Parts: sequence; structure tokens; C-alpha cells
Amino acid sequence: MKLGFLLVALVSCGRPRLEPLPHPTASPEPVPQEARGLRAGLGRSDITPPPGVGLMGYGPEGREARGYRHRLYARALVLEDADGERIAFVAVDLPAVSMLLHRQVAHDVVGETGIGADRLVLAATHTHSGPGHFFESRAYNALGSSVAGFDREVVSFLADRIASAVREATAGLREARVVWGEAAVWAFTRNRSLEAFERNPLEWMNRFPKPAVLPPVEGRVDSTFAMLRIDLADSGGAYRPAGALSIFAMHGTGNPMANDLLDGDLHAIVERRVERHIDSLNGRPRSFHPAAVHLVMNGASGDVSPDLTWFSRCKVPALARVRRPGGPRSPPGPELWIPPPAAQEADCLQSARVELNDFADGLSDAAVDLFGSLDALTDQVSVRRAFRAVTLTDSAQAAGLCAPRPGTARVGGAEDGSTRYLHWRLLGLINVGFEEGGAAARTPAGCHGAKHQFLGGLRKPLLRSLPLPETAQLIVVRVGLAVLGALPFEATTVAGGMIRRAMDSAVAPRDSTARRVFLIGLANGYNQYVTSPAEYEAQHYEGGSTLYGPRTAERLAALMAGLAAALPSGRAPSPPADVPQAYGRPGADRDIMPRATAGPAPRDITRRVSTGWEGDVLVIRWNDVHPGRLVPADGPVLRIDQQTGTGWAPLVWDDDRSVEVRAVGPAGAQGYRWEARWSPDPAPSGAMRVVLMARAGLAELVASVPPR
Repeated sequence: MKLGFLLVALVSCGRPRLEPLPHPTASPEPVPQEARGLRAGLGRSDITPPPGVGLMGYGPEGREARGYRHRLYARALVLEDADGERIAFVAVDLPAVSMLLHRQVAHDVVGETGIGADRLVLAATHTHSGPGHFFESRAYNALGSSVAGFDREVVSFLADRIASAVREATAGLREARVVWGEAAVWAFTRNRSLEAFERNPLEWMNRFPKPAVLPPVEGRVDSTFAMLRIDLADSGGAYRPAGALSIFAMHGTGNPMANDLLDGDLHAIVERRVERHIDSLNGRPRSFHPAAVHLVMNGASGDVSPDLTWFSRCKVPALARVRRPGGPRSPPGPELWIPPPAAQEADCLQSARVELNDFADGLSDAAVDLFGSLDALTDQVSVRRAFRAVTLTDSAQAAGLCAPRPGTARVGGAEDGSTRYLHWRLLGLINVGFEEGGAAARTPAGCHGAKHQFLGGLRKPLLRSLPLPETAQLIVVRVGLAVLGALPFEATTVAGGMIRRAMDSAVAPRDSTARRVFLIGLANGYNQYVTSPAEYEAQHYEGGSTLYGPRTAERLAALMAGLAAALPSGRAPSPPADVPQAYGRPGADRDIMPRATAGPAPRDITRRVSTGWEGDVLVIRWNDVHPGRLVPADGPVLRIDQQTGTGWAPLVWDDDRSVEVRAVGPAGAQGYRWEARWSPDPAPSGAMRVVLMARAGLAELVASVPPR
């Protein structure tokens, strides 16, 4: 995305019309159930869109998706206690959640499930390899990826499938037992903004003491891995392990910016590993969809990255000035972005995925160990919630907040995810603050303090065209002995600690049993970052992305503490919740996600498939319908089988970290060319075959695999 082109486009677009978001009624009054204990239900739905959408999270470096690796899912957990109090937790493999998407899902399910916006916690894993285009804020749709724009079809597509997971979980409610647990998981995450972190006046205190063998820098993040284990009663009344909800602070940036595949990233591997472990405990064979469901939600991950090496980070395009012929008075040539060599980028992607897999395996082992250690389960669990939608711009100054403004530090990207604009200078000479610290921080003045505001004097007309969020949906939920605060921010380690301590102080004086307080970020909307006041003054990426000024953490701590204090003691009902109308400004609708009418109809296509080895990689090429007609979320696309003594047994489906599927390009009357690449580890022996599944009006197709 060219910066100059972007600015011209923004200035020319004018002020869009305000559009109301779906306005669901608040959840109905709870109805006490006949059962005397807790009930729970689990659900899962595939939300993988067809290739062609933009990958959001890396800003201008986010590629257009050419295919997928790990499929994306919505995983739902519905809890209902003996008083009929009900809450739905939904973890989605997305970069973030928009308030528009949250409201739409609530609108779709409230009538059937009794779960309105005030009882729905919809949280993103924060994979940077998921789609955008579904935000009520036009700025996010325009700037979140190299593919810009809002697409109502993406909203409908995601909301419909997320709602399906909630309905499945609600329909499956049955007697349950649960238990909370937590463990310290060290050396998997690191603080990516240490210079800003070290400005905090008080030493950060981890929930768990850091092992003495680890260097001090390892203690600059919250190492807590929290988990709720869920066992469900079977038809005979016996309780069996069924799922889990985990909270861990870590950015979904295992894939580098050069990635062009939809992918659940590190969280996807942890999700699947725990699910398959639970299935193995129940004697279930491996299948395309595990029976167990493991939700993974992000904590205070604002300055927390996976502790990967720099070898897993790929280069971004470099700026070069084209030289023109002529003498010294010739005008300067245009600036061009020169991408890194294709071979170098391919090597980087390969090494990154090897490291990602190894890293996630270690984190998955820790999750499985924690699940196995949780055995004191109980059905005597109460569920309560307190919800509030806060308009942050109402009397903002009185509350210590500012009108939302990004800082120049945001444009250059984070320390481990720098964009091509890092250190970019106007006319090659003028430092405009596209860096962390330095010119991005100014002498504190006005509401925004030290922030060098992005676009300077142009920001007013541009921000009228690209307004930023003004409303934050906040919810605090009690589940047994734990209190969970969910908010639409990426809180840094210290800012998250400030908010969590405020919640704990609000609960502790009247209820000494609720001592576990956890934070869930990126939930029910997206209002970007929140830092501590000291970190804000440093104006690193996180401070530049804190939209509402240096006192945002203090204000959020007070709001979340107020909600925590509103949680009732004993069996008193949850406080009433108002779900006010809200407005979005997504701008003009674009056809970004491929439509179901793309290309020739299935009846006009004859599928053909070829298989062959390229070194250790099995390459499968076939022609099929166009993206839009072939939607990964509709079911499995292909399977690889191995011959056994009794027939054919599945080895992998196209939802495995060793399989990459890409849409290659149109093939005229023959539809569209597709390619899958399978990197088996270890390499299997014996006869194998590839099965293209029957779908989209096309019959199943089987092809043998040649020997290596």
C-alpha cells in the first residue's frame, strides 16, 4: 500500500453516513433449571473464508490470502447454573473482533438461546493470519491489510458460522463439572517493548516467582496459563473430559508478514493438541473434527510476543529511489518499494513454520500437563455477569480520556513486526516520527501528552473520513471461584496488571473466595491498545496505538472495578444490563470475499488431479470450482490415506499443519487451478492415495500417490 496513494484516497472519500449497528435486546431474565448443579455445552464451527480476503494484523504488510494452512474456527462454551444464569464464551481464530460482529451474532442467537450482547463474550485469538473487512470502524477496514475495504458478506459469513457454534453449545447443555487451574509457563513469551516497560516506576510482580535459572528479562511478562477444565455427563451419568477454556497472553505472530495463507497460527496448534488429547482419553480415533472443544483466549498481550528467533522474521519491501538520466538539475525520481528476493522469502517462510511448529508443540505440552493436573471438579458453580457499554468520548476530558487519535509510532510497527514505513522520511529528509520513541514522542502537551499525533494538521479532515471507535463493551463474569474481565483492548503486561488488581480489590472485601482474577483481551470489539502512563510517555508502538490518551489504563481499571463490584454475592441475580444503540461508519461496501457465483458452475467442470513428489513434499494439483464456490468452511476438501492390512486409513486432512492449500488461478472452462502441498514428518511408507471430497456438486475423485 503506497502511503501517498492512501492519503489521497482518504482525503477524497468524504464523511460517510452513520449506520446503526444491530441492536439486540438484552438477554431475557434467567429461568431456574430443574437440575441442581451446573450445566455446560460445547460447540465448534468452521469460519475459514475462501482465498481472496486480506490478512489483517500487519497493516500494510498484510498479504491477500492465497489459501489456507490451519483452518479457522469458532469454539463456543455455554455455561448455565442452577439459577438459570447463562453465559457464552466464544473464541474465534481471528485477528480481532468488531463490535459490529459481536452485535450481529448476539442478534442472531438471542431468540433461540437467551444469550444477548450482555451475556456473550466473543474473543479473538489474535492470529495475524485471519481476515479483516468486518469492522464498524472504517479506519480498520482501510488500514488493517494491503487489501482495503468493508464487505458485508464477510460480516454475514462470520456471524452466521459463529452463531452456529453458540447454538450447538446451547443445544448440547447437560450436567457438567468444572475446575479452574493455572500454571506458570516460562520461556515461551517475551516482552517486545522492554525500553517502554522499564520506565514503569514499580517493579512488575509476576503471579508466579521466576525460576532463578532464567535471566531477569524472562520475568517481564505475565507467565500465567489459566485453564477451566470441563467434564460432561454421558448418557449413563458418568462424567468424562469434554473440553477446556484457556487464557494466555501471547500475540498471534508465529507466521511472519510474508505469509499469504489463512492460518490459526500458534494458537491453532495448542487448540488442536488439547482437543486430540481429550479425545484420546475418551478412546476416540483421530478425525477431521475432534469431539472435544478447546477455547483459547488472549490475556494482556499488548507487549507480549512469542519468544521466537529473528530467523523467523522475514524482510519487508525496501524503499529505493529510481534514478533518472540527466544532470544535477534533473528532478528526483519516484520512490519505489522493492520486495525481497522470492527465494529469500520462501526460505524465511519455511524456517518460520518449522520454528512455529516446534514452539507450539512445547506450549501444547504445558497445556496438556495442566489439563491432566486438574481433578477436583465440582458442579456447585454459580455464574454471574455485569455488563456495560461505555461511550468513551462522552465527557472524555472529565474522565481523563482524549478523543481517539493514533500516534506516529504506530505507523512503523512493533519491534518484532516493523512495517516498510519504519524510519520513512518525508522527501527523504524530514523525520515525521515513524519510529518508536525519538521523534514519535514530544514534550507532553494537551490531552494526548507526549504523543506525536499521526497526520498532524491533516488529521481532522482525514479522521472525519476514517473515524475511530468511540464505544467499548466491557463485561465481568464470575465462574465459580474465578472472576474474568473481558475488554476490547490489547493491554500491556503492566496495564493489564493495573486493571486486574483494581478488579481484585473490588471483589475481595466482600467475597474472599473469588481470588482468581483473569483478564481476557480483544473481546466484544476492538479499541486497540492500552499502556501504563509511563509506557505511554515513551511512545513506542503500543503507546502510539493507545488511542484515548495517557490515562486510559486508569480509566479502564476504574470501570472494570466498578463492574466487578456490581457482581452479586451469593445467589442474587446478575445486575440488569442496558445494551444501548451504537453506530458504525464502515463506508461503502466492496465485493472482497469471492462470491458463490464466481466462475463456471460445477456441472460445467470435469475435475482432474495429479500427484507427485518434489523432494520430501507431496504436491497435489487439480482443477475445481472458483474460490467462492469452494469455501473451506463448508467441509473437508481433501484427504490423504495410507493402505493398511484391512483397507485404507486416513493420514491427514486439509486441516493439518503439514498441509498447505492454495488457489493458483483461473483455468478457463476447466474452472480454477488448486494446489496442495503436504510435508509429512515422518515420511510414511507403503501405498497412499489422495481423495478429493465430494462437494459443490462434484463427485469424489481418487488419485494414487507415486512412490518417492
